[in-house]
Amino acid sequence: MTEMQKTDEKPYVADNMLILEIGTEEIPARFLPDAITKLKENAAKILSDYRLSFKSLKTYATPRRLALISEIDALQEASEKEIWGPPVNAAFDRNGKPTKAAEAFAKTHGVNIEELVRKEKGKGTYVVAVVKESAQETESLLHEILPKIIISLNFPKSMRWGNGSFKFVRPIHWIMSIFNNKKIAFEIDGIKSSNMTRGHRFLSPAAFEIKDCKTYLNLLRNNFVMLDDEERKKMIMDAANKLSSSVDASVVEDPELLQHVSFLVEHPMPVLGAFSPDYLPLPKELLITVMRGHQKYFALKDSQGRLKNYFIAVSNTRQDNAETVRKGAEKVIKARFEDAKFYYEEDKKINLNDRLDGLKKVIYHERLGSLYDKSLRIVSIANYIADRCFPEKRVDIHTAALLSKTDLVSGVVREFPELQGIMGNYYAMHNGYNQKISKALKEQYLPAHSGDRLPESDSGSVLSLSDKLDNIASFFMLGLKPTGAEDPFALRRQAIGIISILMEKRYNLNISELVTAALQTLNIDNIREVLEDIMRFFEQRIEPLFLSAAYSQDSIAAIIDFIKDRPLCTVLDRLDAIQKFKEDSDYEPFLLAIKRINNIAPKNDVPPTNSDLFVQEEETILYKETESVAPQIYSLLNAEKYYEAIKALTTLTEPINKFFDTVLVMDKSEEIKQNRLSLIKNIQTLSQQIVNFSRLG
Repeated sequence: MTEMQKTDEKPYVADNMLILEIGTEEIPARFLPDAITKLKENAAKILSDYRLSFKSLKTYATPRRLALISEIDALQEASEKEIWGPPVNAAFDRNGKPTKAAEAFAKTHGVNIEELVRKEKGKGTYVVAVVKESAQETESLLHEILPKIIISLNFPKSMRWGNGSFKFVRPIHWIMSIFNNKKIAFEIDGIKSSNMTRGHRFLSPAAFEIKDCKTYLNLLRNNFVMLDDEERKKMIMDAANKLSSSVDASVVEDPELLQHVSFLVEHPMPVLGAFSPDYLPLPKELLITVMRGHQKYFALKDSQGRLKNYFIAVSNTRQDNAETVRKGAEKVIKARFEDAKFYYEEDKKINLNDRLDGLKKVIYHERLGSLYDKSLRIVSIANYIADRCFPEKRVDIHTAALLSKTDLVSGVVREFPELQGIMGNYYAMHNGYNQKISKALKEQYLPAHSGDRLPESDSGSVLSLSDKLDNIASFFMLGLKPTGAEDPFALRRQAIGIISILMEKRYNLNISELVTAALQTLNIDNIREVLEDIMRFFEQRIEPLFLSAAYSQDSIAAIIDFIKDRPLCTVLDRLDAIQKFKEDSDYEPFLLAIKRINNIAPKNDVPPTNSDLFVQEEETILYKETESVAPQIYSLLNAEKYYEAIKALTTLTEPINKFFDTVLVMDKSEEIKQNRLSLIKNIQTLSQQIVNFSRLG
């Protein structure tokens, strides 16, 4: 592999180019993606606040620097704004002379009394100061702007250094700032800006001058710094693919690792390493985790997806150091694999069932007991779901639920927590448990993040639902629910996981009954209050999900109440039925008709409709049509044919309209009036078994 590869992309240069570079001690790689975003957002806002227009704004990061490059107009935009002052009768006396109020207002805003204008607003007339600010040269403003941009940045962890008071993610060693090829001078906490930058810490540590913007990127490259992380990613993958193909392998895809590694280096240099094939019998996930977790190495696989005894390490050095890097990497990975092998072999000596006592010694939460207590709650919830949906799988589900947390006290999972569930699967297979149980243990944490895959098996789905339901019920019971941006127990993500499983698997379960089952495993007095709180929490998760799937707001409102006591899959089916019905020609006429029903239908219960009290033919026809279509609608609802149920209901459109056009509902006779209201109420009740049409519009 050659030294720093040249790119075909020309350096980004234009007139009035601004470059700001903040040079630091090594910044943790996990901070840098967010830092790039914040630098761009904050800079854009601050430049706009100063009325500076820019055509582009790009931000970059390496472990030792944050950089901003932007093409900015040479002149600030001129400004003219109106500032409203006191009423005219308070600003001038009867003789038209300015009062102290007018004088103070004019002085505050830097205008002469004579320049105040009068404008009407509402019922009064007020004095207005028209404040004009001329356009200043951008160069004259940057000494104020650039320090503000730097100070605006915040990080998960910041620090002070030396005797200074300024806090930043790591100590700042230099600040380089130029605009239109001129140095912009400013100072932050004793650190003075200049037009000097530095190259790679070891390969080119000396400072060097940036005389003009067009040479900035190339000079960095010549000093072993590739500024653009996307360029670094491409270089890493191109080299890694070439190296892996030399041993008939390919790189195991890992976008997160690639991004992390790209922010660990300024001069990426991938190296091919190997390890003994004797380690390949270890679980694949364990080997990959050791390589990526501790060493940030890329695993390699063959054409069948099986791991090969090779890896790619990415170093921050020159090609002529590759052999030294390879030997060091192989030595380290051998030691890591030996540790992993030891833990795995020791773990296999203990049956998962024998680890249950170990769970009693691990506190899950000081107010929720041990991991063993949590396991028992999961068992209770899982048994409830199994009895409702999978009675034939109850024994396997019960066993899997009981063993679900046992791998947490194994050596491997204590060392590699991200392998929870995965190692339980391997240990269960080793202990002789059937595939349904072992696979359920593996799938219990799915989906682990937004967009993650769902459990494939029913047993895995039940464990996942049970675990997540227990978490939500337990922490809501303790009052530890998400607030604002705070969600320390990831309850929002877990609620979305529950929703996704229920909709995808089409289980005949509603959220209310599941939450109730989870709450009943806890020692709780105010179960109804907590249940209502959790149901609101789920509603808040479901509505954005449906909106993101392009369902309209009014359609969602029409079905949102159904999530309380209907299976979620049928709620989604109702939503699809509404969306389809909206495209029909009879949608608008029916909606007008049903709104006439909803506008007058009584809120309270009414006596049964008595056909003997009908006076006019139109009420008799409407009654008979309703009685005729109702059984058909209920049959369609039972068959989960919601669109067809809506279409059946639309046959009442004409009878409803004729009824209202000819019949006076509020008859003088109380008995007749109540009977007509009863007829209307029956139609409303029937319609609301499908969706809440009153919320469509």
